[in-house]
Amino acid sequence: MDIRDFNGIVIEGKYDLDQKEGFLRSVMLPAIVIEQATVFDEKGISKYGGNPLVPDNFEWPKQEFGDYRFIAQFHLSEIPPGENQLPKKGLLSIFAAYDEENTMAWTDDNYAKVFYFENVEDLKPYDNPNFPDKYSLDVVFKQEVDIPFKPELYSTKGLNKKQMNYVCTKVLERTDKRYDSYLLGYPYYNSLDADPRENENWTSLLTLRYQSGFGLYWNDRGYLMLFIEKEKLAKGDFSNIKSNAG
Repeated sequence: MDIRDFNGIVIEGKYDLDQKEGFLRSVMLPAIVIEQATVFDEKGISKYGGNPLVPDNFEWPKQEFGDYRFIAQFHLSEIPPGENQLPKKGLLSIFAAYDEENTMAWTDDNYAKVFYFENVEDLKPYDNPNFPDKYSLDVVFKQEVDIPFKPELYSTKGLNKKQMNYVCTKVLERTDKRYDSYLLGYPYYNSLDADPRENENWTSLLTLRYQSGFGLYWNDRGYLMLFIEKEKLAKGDFSNIKSNAG
């Protein structure tokens, strides 16, 4: 959500929401929207698919049914300036468990793995012959903000029922949230009936929209959501990731 859209919801003042600006700002989180690049960069640093950039000593992650699939990598220094919890430089590399029978479920431990490489200049492409399709898509980032789009994502009660319904409706009306992938913010999902975050110590790291061409497909579930402990995110530690899809 563009900050101007957030301000618009408040300024309209419907259901006395102008009196709830402080509460809404208290639940506002940074969100980094991931968009297809319109000018393609031959270096392809931030992208979906293709070959990942990794250190020389990198061991491709495996699970009992085969290799993990490389999903995406994000060059953090390409993110526009703004306040967020991510490291300011380095590369995030995203892998998800994969086999043709979809044996592993998206809620299984270690379904998703995230690697953080601080020194991007030391990385080299890794060509895994088990994934011959090398099609990739360059991406760019847009710094935005996010507020919950469903009542269960509010951890504290600061709105009455009419205000809550209005705000949740306006979040979807004023954003492309249902069509976006993004870092941070609040998780987006279709079919879950509860907050998928583990507890208040966990936060959303990544919400990935379905894209079958890059293996972004979770048995008719529209979105894969990755979660991280707030404390570990603050330290740049991506070793323990939880996941869900909905």
